[in-house]
Amino acid sequence: MRTITLSLFTVLLSPLFLHAKEKAPEAAAVPDYSIDKVKYGEVVNDAAFDAKDVVGKVVVIEEWGVNCPPCIASLPEMQRLSSSGEKKGLIVLGFEAQGSEKEAINKVLKSARVKYPVFKGSNLGVANQFIPHAAVFDATGKLTWHGNPNDDGFKKAVKEALKTVQK
Repeated sequence: MRTITLSLFTVLLSPLFLHAKEKAPEAAAVPDYSIDKVKYGEVVNDAAFDAKDVVGKVVVIEEWGVNCPPCIASLPEMQRLSSSGEKKGLIVLGFEAQGSEKEAINKVLKSARVKYPVFKGSNLGVANQFIPHAAVFDATGKLTWHGNPNDDGFKKAVKEALKTVQK
């Protein structure tokens, strides 16, 4: 009888626990955060930038470092994203996160042909333990996704965020 009761309990309640497990990590992964809390440092590559430019735009911020091979490998992809998304209401910004000197940053940017604004001394304000790390803000300024820009969810998050741009 005890085995039957335990089996019945498992069959009836397992879907509830599984559903809770599926939803909790997703909700916890994206903190309630907005673009107006981001702190911009010095633009190092002479690209034009005004913090007012992000209003009503989808913003992708990638934290990266000059001593991080995966970061350097992602820079050309971020440039392609910047170029292809500009007319759709997308802005890409780079935050060098290793405290490197302006000359070292620009050497890497020149090699990768990066034209979007890249900053040193910036603070995204979203906790992360790795670089490259990207954050996607929708057109209302709300953080909608953050993580490794090579993850499957990154492109989907950008695509979904672009739906929030007012035409």
